[in-house]
Amino acid sequence: MLTFSQATALALTSLSLYGVSISTLSTSVIAGEPIIDRNCRYHVRTQEVLRQIPQRNHARVFSTSQFQVNNQKYVLQLLKFPNSTGVLCLWKPHTRLPQRLKDVSIIQDKVIEKLEKHPDQPATYIVTVKGDESGDILNTAYRLNLTNPEQPKVTPLIRVYKK
Repeated sequence: MLTFSQATALALTSLSLYGVSISTLSTSVIAGEPIIDRNCRYHVRTQEVLRQIPQRNHARVFSTSQFQVNNQKYVLQLLKFPNSTGVLCLWKPHTRLPQRLKDVSIIQDKVIEKLEKHPDQPATYIVTVKGDESGDILNTAYRLNLTNPEQPKVTPLIRVYKK
């Protein structure tokens, strides 16, 4: 039978080994929201991810909108970055992660001031993009047609020029 001191020593040794194994197997996680990059990927907030993805490439979800095409529900998200540029991400049915909207380079990584659903067309959005500081264009409104989410279409609607 174990004496009190032997039982205490065994308990402390077991606890120490348990603590060491837990700290070895676990990765350090920093509290807070996940980090979203420019490719719409979500990352667990760890020291390593913070080193790999600079702060200027940490997005926050600015808006989320659902639409339906062929009885399938999709979600369009606008991510905003610290320099005010935006990225559009598409959540497809039966997928766990969003993808960066493809073939819309005219509006991706630009300063998106407004994203709103078209009132009459359910899978269409009006995207207002701020013009370049050095150019003559103040902003441009585009129609983003997602009736075929695999091949989105962007059409310029109106351009407002600086005086």
